[in-house]
Amino acid sequence: MAQILILVEQSENRRLLAEYLKQYYEVTVENTVAQTKPVSFTDDPFDLCILDGRALTHLWEEIQSRKQQEQPVFLPVLLITSRPDVKLMTRNLWESIDELIARPIEKAELRVRVEMLLRSRRFSLQLSESLAREREQNELKSRFISVASHEFRSPLNMISGLTQLLETKQDAVSEKKADFLQRIQKAVKRMTTLLDDVLVMIKTEVNGLDLAPVAITLEPFCRKLIEEVKLSSSYARTVHVTYEGEHDPAYCDEVLLRQILTNLLSNALKYSSSDSVVQLQIQRRSADVVFQIQDQGIGISPEDQKSLFDAFYRAANVGEVSGTGLGLAIVKQAVDLHGGTISFSSEVNAGTTFVVTLPDLAHREVNSANV
Repeated sequence: MAQILILVEQSENRRLLAEYLKQYYEVTVENTVAQTKPVSFTDDPFDLCILDGRALTHLWEEIQSRKQQEQPVFLPVLLITSRPDVKLMTRNLWESIDELIARPIEKAELRVRVEMLLRSRRFSLQLSESLAREREQNELKSRFISVASHEFRSPLNMISGLTQLLETKQDAVSEKKADFLQRIQKAVKRMTTLLDDVLVMIKTEVNGLDLAPVAITLEPFCRKLIEEVKLSSSYARTVHVTYEGEHDPAYCDEVLLRQILTNLLSNALKYSSSDSVVQLQIQRRSADVVFQIQDQGIGISPEDQKSLFDAFYRAANVGEVSGTGLGLAIVKQAVDLHGGTISFSSEVNAGTTFVVTLPDLAHREVNSANV
């Protein structure tokens, strides 16, 4: 039940207010405020304070202080005044008071005004509690990022290091064992890439991500990335690269660009037949770069296309092809962070084409500086 504090000097008004409001709320009444500061106002919890002009004269500084202490939660104060009493309107009234009600007071009007103020306080409390829960969840995510970065990477690094050590002793390792070691290395690379993607995704949700644009010569960057993707997977597909436009470097965030292209190329290779060709077209324009990744794979049904960028969502026709459902969600997040756009077209059993447009960040900074 809501708690109301009444600070009214006129005894009969105080009695009538308390008598009426006690039917609906818990009420605390201070008998006098002229000589002493009421302890209940400074220390005790309440949801609404009702006071008159004389109480406001003595307590306006305490009112402002108490309201500031409650922030960001709204603590309403209702002032009872007479219509001719305009002197109160000139001394920081609206820094202390949230609502006025004029004497003589109608009970129905009083109840409505009280309920409206209490409703605003409830909404404010709910919002504050939601924000506190969100902050707590963000702190948990931050701790998870810290733990995962160390605890997950350490065993992966150890496995990778030991397999590399064994691979250097090829004369003592049979061909079959060497193949197993390569598979281990590929699995470690896939796990490391997935871990990086998930950690960046969580970190971005919690703290945001500062863009770090660097000059990237796109064609060699993409060709090298394709080799890395193919080496870390078991999908031996052909990727055909075409390049249009100037060959001067583009300024992009390398981490985000790598996430975008790695996930799109991995999906194109994963969901295509072994004899098909994946096309990567790069178009360097004056203010942006367009990447088009086209495959001849299983395609995406119209029903699945609506949820394609949702985290952990996987299309119904993926069959036994392994995956987490995070790749395209990560791509969409990375594209948005880079200030770009992504679109796609797809037909079941015919293939899928993704088109990603990313602004040249150097060009954008120049434009901003000229504004």
